[in-house]
Amino acid sequence: MEPQSESKATQATAEEDWSAVFVHAGAGYHSVPNEPAHREACASACRAAIAFLKNGGSATDGVEMALKSLEDNEITNSGYGSNLSLDGTVECDASIMEDSGRSGAVGAVRDFKNPSALARLVLENTRKPLSLKRVPPILLVGPGACDYAKQHCFPLVDNKVLVTRHAHARWTKWRKELDIAEHEGRAVNKRQRACRNPSSTSKTAAEKATMKAPMQPDGEDLVTDTVGCICVDRWGNVAAGSSSGGIGMKHRGRIGPAALIGVGTWISREGQSVVAATCSGTGEQMAHTLIASKSVNRMMTMEDEIEALGKSIEEDFMGSRIVKESIMSSAVGIMAIKIDKDSSKDRIRFLYGHTTDSMVMAHMTPSMKDPETIMSRNRNNPETCIGGKSIQACKLAME
Repeated sequence: MEPQSESKATQATAEEDWSAVFVHAGAGYHSVPNEPAHREACASACRAAIAFLKNGGSATDGVEMALKSLEDNEITNSGYGSNLSLDGTVECDASIMEDSGRSGAVGAVRDFKNPSALARLVLENTRKPLSLKRVPPILLVGPGACDYAKQHCFPLVDNKVLVTRHAHARWTKWRKELDIAEHEGRAVNKRQRACRNPSSTSKTAAEKATMKAPMQPDGEDLVTDTVGCICVDRWGNVAAGSSSGGIGMKHRGRIGPAALIGVGTWISREGQSVVAATCSGTGEQMAHTLIASKSVNRMMTMEDEIEALGKSIEEDFMGSRIVKESIMSSAVGIMAIKIDKDSSKDRIRFLYGHTTDSMVMAHMTPSMKDPETIMSRNRNNPETCIGGKSIQACKLAME
Protein backbone atom coordinates (compact mmCIF):
# COMPACT_ATOMS: atom_id res chain seq x y z
CA MET A 1 0.00 0.00 0.00
CA GLU A 2 2.82 2.41 0.85
CA PRO A 3 4.51 2.31 -2.61
CA GLN A 4 1.13 2.95 -4.24
CA SER A 5 0.47 5.96 -1.96
CA GLU A 6 3.94 7.32 -2.67
CA SER A 7 3.35 6.95 -6.39
CA LYS A 8 0.08 8.88 -6.16
CA ALA A 9 1.77 11.64 -4.17
CA THR A 10 4.56 11.91 -6.72
CA GLN A 11 2.01 12.08 -9.51
CA ALA A 12 0.01 14.76 -7.68
CA THR A 13 3.02 17.04 -7.15
CA ALA A 14 3.77 16.85 -10.87
CA GLU A 15 0.45 18.36 -11.90
CA GLU A 16 0.56 21.77 -13.55
CA ASP A 17 -0.74 24.88 -11.86
CA TRP A 18 -1.73 27.16 -14.74
CA SER A 19 -2.55 30.15 -12.51
CA ALA A 20 -1.60 33.47 -14.12
CA VAL A 21 -2.97 36.97 -14.44
CA PHE A 22 -2.39 39.49 -17.22
CA VAL A 23 -3.67 43.08 -17.14
CA HIS A 24 -3.43 46.23 -19.21
CA ALA A 25 -4.41 49.78 -18.30
CA GLY A 26 -5.26 51.04 -21.77
CA ALA A 27 -3.57 52.00 -25.00
CA GLY A 28 -2.96 55.66 -25.78
CA TYR A 29 -0.36 58.16 -24.60
CA HIS A 30 1.11 57.61 -21.13
CA SER A 31 3.27 60.51 -20.03
CA VAL A 32 6.74 59.70 -18.71
CA PRO A 33 6.14 61.46 -15.34
CA ASN A 34 3.02 59.33 -14.77
CA GLU A 35 4.59 56.05 -15.92
CA PRO A 36 5.31 54.75 -12.38
CA ALA A 37 1.67 55.31 -11.39
CA HIS A 38 0.41 53.41 -14.45
CA ARG A 39 2.80 50.53 -13.79
CA GLU A 40 1.74 50.36 -10.15
CA ALA A 41 -1.95 50.35 -11.13
CA CYS A 42 -1.31 47.23 -13.22
CA ALA A 43 0.87 45.64 -10.54
CA SER A 44 -1.79 46.20 -7.87
CA ALA A 45 -4.42 44.61 -10.10
CA CYS A 46 -2.17 41.56 -10.57
CA ARG A 47 -1.67 41.21 -6.82
CA ALA A 48 -5.42 41.40 -6.19
CA ALA A 49 -6.14 38.68 -8.74
CA ILE A 50 -3.28 36.34 -7.84
CA ALA A 51 -4.35 36.34 -4.18
CA PHE A 52 -7.60 34.67 -5.27
CA LEU A 53 -5.96 32.35 -7.79
CA LYS A 54 -3.35 31.09 -5.30
CA ASN A 55 -6.14 30.13 -2.91
CA GLY A 56 -8.12 28.14 -5.44
CA GLY A 57 -10.20 30.97 -6.86
CA SER A 58 -11.61 30.72 -10.37
CA ALA A 59 -10.34 32.59 -13.40
CA THR A 60 -13.55 34.62 -13.27
CA ASP A 61 -12.82 35.59 -9.65
CA GLY A 62 -9.39 36.77 -10.71
CA VAL A 63 -10.71 38.90 -13.56
CA GLU A 64 -13.29 40.57 -11.35
CA MET A 65 -10.72 41.36 -8.65
CA ALA A 66 -8.22 42.79 -11.13
CA LEU A 67 -10.81 44.95 -12.88
CA LYS A 68 -12.15 46.25 -9.57
CA SER A 69 -8.61 47.22 -8.57
CA LEU A 70 -8.15 49.14 -11.83
CA GLU A 71 -11.58 50.78 -11.48
CA ASP A 72 -10.73 51.99 -7.97
CA ASN A 73 -7.52 53.62 -9.19
CA GLU A 74 -8.21 57.14 -10.40
CA ILE A 75 -5.35 57.13 -12.92
CA THR A 76 -7.24 54.67 -15.14
CA ASN A 77 -10.17 55.45 -17.40
CA SER A 78 -12.55 53.05 -15.67
CA GLY A 79 -14.89 53.34 -12.70
CA TYR A 80 -13.66 56.06 -10.34
CA GLY A 81 -11.78 58.70 -12.36
CA SER A 82 -13.34 57.87 -15.74
CA ASN A 83 -13.59 60.36 -18.57
CA LEU A 84 -16.74 62.46 -18.38
CA SER A 85 -19.56 62.51 -20.89
CA LEU A 86 -20.65 65.67 -22.68
CA ASP A 87 -22.86 66.66 -19.74
CA GLY A 88 -20.12 66.10 -17.15
CA THR A 89 -21.26 62.72 -15.79
CA VAL A 90 -19.57 59.32 -15.62
CA GLU A 91 -20.99 56.42 -17.67
CA CYS A 92 -19.16 53.11 -17.74
CA ASP A 93 -19.05 49.86 -19.72
CA ALA A 94 -17.78 46.47 -18.58
CA SER A 95 -17.87 42.80 -19.54
CA ILE A 96 -16.53 39.43 -18.40
CA MET A 97 -16.33 36.30 -20.55
CA GLU A 98 -15.41 32.70 -19.71
CA ASP A 99 -13.90 30.10 -22.01
CA SER A 100 -17.17 28.19 -21.76
CA GLY A 101 -18.64 30.95 -23.93
CA ARG A 102 -20.72 32.49 -21.14
CA SER A 103 -20.55 36.23 -20.69
CA GLY A 104 -22.10 39.12 -18.80
CA ALA A 105 -21.91 42.80 -19.67
CA VAL A 106 -23.27 46.24 -18.81
CA GLY A 107 -23.17 49.46 -20.79
CA ALA A 108 -23.67 53.17 -20.14
CA VAL A 109 -24.17 52.61 -16.40
CA ARG A 110 -23.73 55.69 -14.22
CA ASP A 111 -24.22 54.85 -10.57
CA PHE A 112 -21.74 52.01 -9.95
CA LYS A 113 -18.25 52.23 -8.48
CA ASN A 114 -17.36 48.85 -9.99
CA PRO A 115 -19.22 48.15 -13.24
CA SER A 116 -17.18 44.95 -13.64
CA ALA A 117 -18.82 43.54 -10.51
CA LEU A 118 -22.24 44.23 -12.02
CA ALA A 119 -21.13 42.49 -15.22
CA ARG A 120 -20.09 39.53 -13.06
CA LEU A 121 -23.56 39.48 -11.50
CA VAL A 122 -25.14 39.38 -14.95
CA LEU A 123 -22.76 36.55 -15.90
CA GLU A 124 -23.55 34.48 -12.81
CA ASN A 125 -27.29 34.89 -13.33
CA THR A 126 -27.05 33.42 -16.83
CA ARG A 127 -26.56 30.07 -15.07
CA LYS A 128 -29.92 30.37 -13.32
CA PRO A 129 -33.15 29.53 -15.16
CA LEU A 130 -36.02 32.04 -15.19
CA SER A 131 -39.69 31.22 -14.87
CA LEU A 132 -41.80 30.63 -18.00
CA LYS A 133 -38.65 29.62 -19.91
CA ARG A 134 -37.47 33.23 -20.17
CA VAL A 135 -33.88 33.77 -21.28
CA PRO A 136 -31.53 35.51 -18.77
CA PRO A 137 -29.93 38.68 -20.18
CA ILE A 138 -26.23 38.85 -21.01
CA LEU A 139 -26.04 42.61 -21.70
CA LEU A 140 -27.92 45.31 -19.81
CA VAL A 141 -27.61 49.06 -20.39
CA GLY A 142 -28.60 52.39 -18.89
CA PRO A 143 -31.67 52.61 -16.64
CA GLY A 144 -32.49 48.93 -17.26
CA ALA A 145 -29.15 47.92 -15.79
CA CYS A 146 -29.81 50.17 -12.80
CA ASP A 147 -33.21 48.56 -12.19
CA TYR A 148 -31.59 45.12 -12.46
CA ALA A 149 -28.96 46.11 -9.89
CA LYS A 150 -31.57 47.36 -7.45
CA GLN A 151 -33.57 44.15 -7.89
CA HIS A 152 -30.49 42.15 -6.87
CA CYS A 153 -29.54 44.51 -4.01
CA PHE A 154 -26.39 45.63 -5.80
CA PRO A 155 -24.83 48.76 -4.22
CA LEU A 156 -25.33 52.09 -6.02
CA VAL A 157 -23.42 55.33 -5.49
CA ASP A 158 -24.02 58.98 -6.33
CA ASN A 159 -22.49 59.75 -9.71
CA LYS A 160 -20.61 62.71 -8.23
CA VAL A 161 -18.57 60.26 -6.14
CA LEU A 162 -17.06 58.85 -9.34
CA VAL A 163 -15.87 62.24 -10.66
CA THR A 164 -12.28 63.04 -9.70
CA ARG A 165 -10.68 66.46 -9.67
CA HIS A 166 -8.41 65.57 -12.61
CA ALA A 167 -11.29 64.16 -14.67
CA HIS A 168 -13.34 67.29 -14.06
CA ALA A 169 -10.38 69.49 -15.00
CA ARG A 170 -9.99 67.61 -18.29
CA TRP A 171 -13.70 67.94 -18.98
CA THR A 172 -13.63 71.70 -18.27
CA LYS A 173 -10.68 72.15 -20.64
CA TRP A 174 -12.27 70.07 -23.39
CA ARG A 175 -15.62 71.81 -22.89
CA LYS A 176 -13.95 75.18 -23.58
CA GLU A 177 -12.16 73.81 -26.65
CA LEU A 178 -15.39 72.32 -27.95
CA ASP A 179 -17.26 75.59 -27.46
CA ILE A 180 -14.54 77.45 -29.39
CA ALA A 181 -14.59 74.88 -32.21
CA GLU A 182 -18.38 75.02 -32.48
CA HIS A 183 -18.29 78.85 -32.51
CA GLU A 184 -15.68 78.81 -35.30
CA GLY A 185 -17.74 76.26 -37.22
CA ARG A 186 -20.87 78.41 -37.01
CA ALA A 187 -18.92 81.46 -38.19
CA VAL A 188 -17.54 79.57 -41.20
CA ASN A 189 -20.98 78.22 -42.10
CA LYS A 190 -22.42 81.74 -41.92
CA ARG A 191 -19.76 83.02 -44.34
CA GLN A 192 -20.39 80.10 -46.68
CA ARG A 193 -24.12 80.78 -46.80
CA ALA A 194 -23.36 84.42 -47.72
CA CYS A 195 -21.23 83.28 -50.66
CA ARG A 196 -22.62 81.20 -53.53
CA ASN A 197 -19.23 79.69 -54.35
CA PRO A 198 -17.31 79.16 -51.11
CA SER A 199 -13.59 79.00 -51.62
CA SER A 200 -11.49 75.95 -50.88
CA THR A 201 -9.93 77.96 -48.06
CA SER A 202 -13.33 78.31 -46.39
CA LYS A 203 -13.95 74.59 -46.72
CA THR A 204 -10.63 73.79 -45.12
CA ALA A 205 -11.36 76.12 -42.22
CA ALA A 206 -14.76 74.51 -41.71
CA GLU A 207 -13.23 71.05 -41.71
CA LYS A 208 -10.61 72.10 -39.17
CA ALA A 209 -13.24 73.63 -36.92
CA THR A 210 -15.32 70.48 -37.07
CA MET A 211 -12.47 68.03 -36.57
CA LYS A 212 -10.54 69.92 -33.89
CA ALA A 213 -9.67 67.52 -31.05
CA PRO A 214 -8.43 68.10 -27.53
CA MET A 215 -4.65 68.14 -27.29
CA GLN A 216 -2.60 67.06 -24.29
CA PRO A 217 0.23 69.20 -22.95
CA ASP A 218 3.56 67.61 -22.02
CA GLY A 219 3.29 65.55 -18.86
CA GLU A 220 -0.45 64.88 -19.23
CA ASP A 221 -1.83 61.46 -20.15
CA LEU A 222 -4.19 60.90 -23.04
CA VAL A 223 -5.49 57.45 -22.22
CA THR A 224 -9.12 57.36 -23.26
CA ASP A 225 -9.48 53.64 -23.65
CA THR A 226 -10.39 50.37 -22.03
CA VAL A 227 -8.57 48.51 -19.25
CA GLY A 228 -8.57 44.73 -19.39
CA CYS A 229 -7.59 41.49 -17.71
CA ILE A 230 -7.10 37.84 -18.65
CA CYS A 231 -6.83 35.19 -15.92
CA VAL A 232 -6.02 31.51 -15.94
CA ASP A 233 -6.86 29.46 -12.85
CA ARG A 234 -4.88 26.47 -11.60
CA TRP A 235 -6.94 24.05 -13.70
CA GLY A 236 -6.36 25.96 -16.93
CA ASN A 237 -9.77 27.60 -17.15
CA VAL A 238 -9.61 31.06 -18.76
CA ALA A 239 -11.66 34.23 -18.26
CA ALA A 240 -11.22 37.73 -19.63
CA GLY A 241 -12.83 41.09 -19.08
CA SER A 242 -12.81 44.77 -19.94
CA SER A 243 -13.90 47.97 -18.22
CA SER A 244 -13.98 51.56 -19.42
CA GLY A 245 -15.30 55.04 -18.82
CA GLY A 246 -15.35 55.55 -22.59
CA ILE A 247 -14.10 58.45 -24.67
CA GLY A 248 -14.17 61.93 -23.22
CA MET A 249 -17.08 64.21 -24.21
CA LYS A 250 -19.12 61.26 -25.50
CA HIS A 251 -22.89 61.37 -25.89
CA ARG A 252 -24.86 59.93 -22.98
CA GLY A 253 -25.90 56.37 -23.72
CA ARG A 254 -22.91 55.59 -25.94
CA ILE A 255 -21.89 51.91 -25.67
CA GLY A 256 -18.19 51.22 -26.08
CA PRO A 257 -16.16 48.07 -26.82
CA ALA A 258 -15.72 47.22 -23.15
CA ALA A 259 -19.38 46.15 -23.07
CA LEU A 260 -19.32 44.32 -26.41
CA ILE A 261 -18.27 40.69 -26.49
CA GLY A 262 -16.27 39.97 -29.64
CA VAL A 263 -15.20 43.61 -29.88
CA GLY A 264 -13.40 44.42 -26.63
CA THR A 265 -13.08 40.87 -25.25
CA TRP A 266 -13.16 37.40 -26.79
CA ILE A 267 -12.12 33.84 -25.90
CA SER A 268 -12.03 30.75 -28.08
CA ARG A 269 -11.40 27.17 -26.96
CA GLU A 270 -10.63 24.32 -29.35
CA GLY A 271 -9.75 21.06 -27.60
CA GLN A 272 -6.89 21.80 -25.23
CA SER A 273 -6.02 25.13 -26.88
CA VAL A 274 -7.40 28.43 -25.60
CA VAL A 275 -6.84 31.93 -26.95
CA ALA A 276 -8.12 35.04 -25.18
CA ALA A 277 -7.82 38.73 -26.02
CA THR A 278 -8.87 42.04 -24.54
CA CYS A 279 -8.58 45.19 -26.61
CA SER A 280 -8.34 48.96 -26.30
CA GLY A 281 -8.58 51.73 -28.87
CA THR A 282 -11.03 53.70 -30.99
CA GLY A 283 -14.22 51.94 -29.95
CA GLU A 284 -16.42 52.60 -32.95
CA GLN A 285 -13.76 51.28 -35.32
CA MET A 286 -13.17 48.28 -33.09
CA ALA A 287 -16.90 47.54 -33.22
CA HIS A 288 -17.00 47.72 -37.01
CA THR A 289 -14.01 45.39 -37.36
CA LEU A 290 -14.86 42.94 -34.53
CA ILE A 291 -11.17 43.10 -33.74
CA ALA A 292 -11.14 40.95 -30.57
CA SER A 293 -12.74 37.94 -32.24
CA LYS A 294 -10.71 38.30 -35.43
CA SER A 295 -7.39 38.51 -33.61
CA VAL A 296 -8.27 35.46 -31.51
CA ASN A 297 -9.26 33.48 -34.61
CA ARG A 298 -5.96 34.28 -36.30
CA MET A 299 -3.93 33.32 -33.24
CA MET A 300 -5.87 30.08 -32.91
CA THR A 301 -5.30 28.99 -36.51
CA MET A 302 -1.78 30.30 -37.23
CA GLU A 303 1.29 28.59 -35.79
CA ASP A 304 3.20 31.85 -35.22
CA GLU A 305 1.16 33.85 -32.69
CA ILE A 306 3.23 37.03 -33.10
CA GLU A 307 2.71 36.98 -36.86
CA ALA A 308 -1.00 36.31 -36.35
CA LEU A 309 -1.40 39.28 -34.02
CA GLY A 310 0.51 41.55 -36.38
CA LYS A 311 -1.62 40.50 -39.34
CA SER A 312 -4.80 41.08 -37.37
CA ILE A 313 -3.80 44.62 -36.44
CA GLU A 314 -2.48 45.52 -39.90
CA GLU A 315 -5.12 43.77 -42.02
CA ASP A 316 -8.26 43.24 -39.93
CA PHE A 317 -8.10 46.65 -38.27
CA MET A 318 -5.82 49.19 -39.99
CA GLY A 319 -6.41 47.59 -43.39
CA SER A 320 -10.18 47.53 -43.12
CA ARG A 321 -12.17 49.88 -45.32
CA ILE A 322 -14.04 51.40 -42.38
CA VAL A 323 -10.76 52.43 -40.73
CA LYS A 324 -9.08 53.63 -43.93
CA GLU A 325 -12.03 55.87 -44.79
CA SER A 326 -12.62 57.12 -41.25
CA ILE A 327 -12.23 60.82 -40.41
CA MET A 328 -11.38 59.81 -36.82
CA SER A 329 -7.93 58.93 -35.52
CA SER A 330 -7.39 55.17 -35.71
CA ALA A 331 -5.94 53.35 -32.73
CA VAL A 332 -5.94 49.84 -31.33
CA GLY A 333 -4.11 47.90 -28.64
CA ILE A 334 -4.49 44.14 -28.06
CA MET A 335 -3.33 42.00 -25.14
CA ALA A 336 -3.72 38.26 -25.62
CA ILE A 337 -2.67 34.85 -24.35
CA LYS A 338 -2.54 31.41 -25.95
CA ILE A 339 -2.45 28.12 -24.05
CA ASP A 340 -1.96 24.65 -25.47
CA LYS A 341 -2.28 22.21 -22.59
CA ASP A 342 -1.31 19.30 -24.84
CA SER A 343 2.11 20.88 -25.27
CA SER A 344 4.98 19.35 -23.35
CA LYS A 345 6.40 22.83 -22.75
CA ASP A 346 3.71 23.72 -20.18
CA ARG A 347 3.64 27.33 -21.25
CA ILE A 348 1.32 30.29 -21.69
CA ARG A 349 2.16 32.54 -24.59
CA PHE A 350 1.69 36.22 -23.61
CA LEU A 351 1.27 38.62 -26.54
CA TYR A 352 0.56 42.29 -27.13
CA GLY A 353 0.47 44.77 -29.98
CA HIS A 354 -0.58 48.40 -30.38
CA THR A 355 -0.57 51.25 -32.88
CA THR A 356 -0.77 53.91 -30.15
CA ASP A 357 2.12 55.79 -28.57
CA SER A 358 2.13 53.45 -25.60
CA MET A 359 0.41 50.60 -23.80
CA VAL A 360 0.98 49.56 -20.18
CA MET A 361 0.65 45.97 -18.94
CA ALA A 362 1.66 43.57 -16.19
CA HIS A 363 1.55 39.85 -15.49
CA MET A 364 2.08 37.57 -12.50
CA THR A 365 2.14 33.89 -11.59
CA PRO A 366 2.10 32.30 -8.09
CA SER A 367 5.86 31.68 -8.23
CA MET A 368 6.66 35.36 -8.82
CA LYS A 369 7.41 37.56 -5.82
CA ASP A 370 6.28 40.70 -7.64
CA PRO A 371 4.39 41.36 -10.89
CA GLU A 372 6.40 42.15 -14.00
CA THR A 373 5.25 45.42 -15.56
CA ILE A 374 5.72 46.57 -19.15
CA MET A 375 5.42 50.07 -20.56
CA SER A 376 5.54 49.40 -24.28
CA ARG A 377 6.38 52.58 -26.19
CA ASN A 378 5.90 52.78 -29.94
CA ARG A 379 9.07 54.41 -31.23
CA ASN A 380 7.89 54.29 -34.85
CA ASN A 381 4.32 55.49 -34.38
CA PRO A 382 2.04 54.97 -36.27
CA GLU A 383 3.66 51.60 -37.03
CA THR A 384 2.46 48.57 -35.05
CA CYS A 385 4.48 47.75 -31.94
CA ILE A 386 4.46 43.99 -31.19
CA GLY A 387 5.82 42.01 -28.26
CA GLY A 388 5.44 38.77 -26.36
CA LYS A 389 6.99 36.11 -24.16
CA SER A 390 6.41 32.60 -22.83
CA ILE A 391 5.20 32.13 -19.26
CA GLN A 392 6.15 28.80 -17.69
CA ALA A 393 3.35 26.98 -15.88
CA CYS A 394 4.10 26.25 -12.22
CA LYS A 395 3.93 22.86 -10.57
CA LEU A 396 0.99 22.39 -8.24
CA ALA A 397 2.21 21.33 -4.80
CA MET A 398 -0.27 18.92 -3.24
CA GLU A 399 -0.08 16.91 -0.05
